[in-house]
Amino acid sequence: MSSERILEDSQAIRMVLQRMYLASVKLTLAYKELRGEFQILALEADQLSASPDQQEPDAWKLAPAEKLAVNLEDRGFKYEAVVDFVAVGEVDGIRCIRISVPRSLRRADGHRLADFAPDTAPTCTFSNSRNTLLDAQVKGFGLEGLELTLRDPRQKIQETLRMGEESTIEVPLEGNLRLLAPARVAYFGDTYVGLKFTEKADTELLGQYRIWLERQELIQAMKDRESLAEGSERRPARSSRGLELPQLRTWVERDPLILVLTEKEDFARRAAESLGRKFGLLSLDYIKGKLRPFLANWNGEAENWGRVKLILVHNHLRLVSPLELTRQIVEQEKCPIPVIMVGTEEDADLKRNRAVAAGAVEYVPVEPFNILKVLRKLDETIKMFEG
Repeated sequence: MSSERILEDSQAIRMVLQRMYLASVKLTLAYKELRGEFQILALEADQLSASPDQQEPDAWKLAPAEKLAVNLEDRGFKYEAVVDFVAVGEVDGIRCIRISVPRSLRRADGHRLADFAPDTAPTCTFSNSRNTLLDAQVKGFGLEGLELTLRDPRQKIQETLRMGEESTIEVPLEGNLRLLAPARVAYFGDTYVGLKFTEKADTELLGQYRIWLERQELIQAMKDRESLAEGSERRPARSSRGLELPQLRTWVERDPLILVLTEKEDFARRAAESLGRKFGLLSLDYIKGKLRPFLANWNGEAENWGRVKLILVHNHLRLVSPLELTRQIVEQEKCPIPVIMVGTEEDADLKRNRAVAAGAVEYVPVEPFNILKVLRKLDETIKMFEG
């Protein structure tokens, strides 16, 4: 999600709508002075069908391509969007309207600190200025703070804390990792409080917390993709118990170390066999999200990119284009390691120009795999950046 908190990933938007569909959560549509709640009846590739609670769909007298405002809520976050009216239709004998699937969802509660709502709210403790220790649950995690609700529903959060009051939060995350940070009350919801980390917070601990948060978001996104049902047929989400993030695979353990990002295990194996006498080699079946957390946990160094000296982005990736991934690594994650895109020999000059424009230092054909040429190019690149 961008700094403006706009969700533009089509698959992520579809997953939001599917969660609403499967849980029978309603969305709100508005057109001029008309406004009503609609139940999603069917979800297709580029359209959804929804039935109003109290009115006949024809009563809205909509023309094709008319714009409708949409308001919806997912995992406690509120979103706004604009969609096109397509037609009045019918699903299983129920009259409904068909509208386009939103191209983007904008957070309507952009003041909130939370960006990630866990499926199971972890428990934690916090204190107020009167040194009262209270039990709470984390409603939402964010890079700059948390949202908490009291575990005792009889207590009111507004009676426990005051606006601007300082607090100390302690949240067990995983293993021995615990977040212990000073925070200040930034806002109140009906049943929750938003606490923003203060400048007194330990920067190293916050860094570890943010890496943990990135990984939780990746895990949740993978679980969502696991349960994404194609088409409009209503199906229960598949169980994702035991789902884990993709793991780095070590093919050759030596320095200098090269990371290959590819979904093709046979390519990683071939690269290890061809390059293993001179280079160490790791591979990762990359999914989505920031790359650095994968390396930090593997190497035990949370603040840098580990021992990797060169990254190869293969042209076979699951959920993102090689150019988009290269641009993300170089521009967004500010990776100091050289990135080389690799792929087929066809149109190599055109691919090289595009790769360099995306931030790569080079495009190297590896299909067919010319061992001597590839070895020389990788060696030259590593030496150039080390020098």
